Amino acid sequence: MKAILLFLFAIGSVVRAGDFTALCADRAAIERVYYQHRLGTKPPFAEALPPATLEGLVRLDMTKEAALQKTYGVTITPAQLAAEVQRINTTTHSPEMLAEIKTALGHDAEKFANTFAKPILVERELRQRFDNDDALHAATRHECEQARTELLTAKTGGETTAQLLARLQHSHSKAVTDITWQLGPRPEEKPEVPAADELEIKKRFGPDATSLSPAGADRDRKMYFDDLPAELQKVLHAQLRQAGDVSAVIETPAGFLLYLAKDKTAASLTVAALSLAKRSYEEWLAEPSKTKP
Repeated sequence: MKAILLFLFAIGSVVRAGDFTALCADRAAIERVYYQHRLGTKPPFAEALPPATLEGLVRLDMTKEAALQKTYGVTITPAQLAAEVQRINTTTHSPEMLAEIKTALGHDAEKFANTFAKPILVERELRQRFDNDDALHAATRHECEQARTELLTAKTGGETTAQLLARLQHSHSKAVTDITWQLGPRPEEKPEVPAADELEIKKRFGPDATSLSPAGADRDRKMYFDDLPAELQKVLHAQLRQAGDVSAVIETPAGFLLYLAKDKTAASLTVAALSLAKRSYEEWLAEPSKTKP
């Protein structure tokens, strides 16, 4: 109990110990519904989700709410929460399970809103702001921009594609990978025909038998430019016209990308891709500053 009280003080919350216990009980009721729908052999619920685990889930929800308020100045309003409950009720793909969860919570609308809907809303709001926080990811962006500037400066100075590649690999050896995209359309896939040896195995050992090296293990694994997001295709098509060209820094939800064209033909484009990951959402949440007042 002392640990719980210390935690509640740490996140600057006014939640009392009794309220925390109630939240844990409500979370257990929800998780039990999910657990009952799990298929296959499973241990008793109390073993799969002991009290300490359930308390950890509730604490994590509270940490996220505290981070949303402290870092971004956002407090979930009753109107937002009501809208989230309405969204869940009207868009659920599992109405039967949702009904079971409401029953498990005693058909208490306030419990449903605070224990089920609010964590979903907080997670969405917090994750969206984290992913688009320019200040939070500025250092990683700067590192990628600096790598681009160095490549462009070296290219202007007359360095060859091989020298540019060596420069990039020297500065970011563990973050550079080679990618080859096929520039033509992906060929139409044909139904897979079992190899003769696999047919023989099935004939001898039954229809469910398979070889250790199944047919199709060596199937075409080529990557196709057309499979990239349309906006990324436009950027790379315009900027990587020949070997030695350097792309702009491209931001994704997970990190920042920079491409150096190694070779380009009518059939394919080969690049060296620098990929720098953003700070992990989970690591960011675990920082003490997220919960200290």
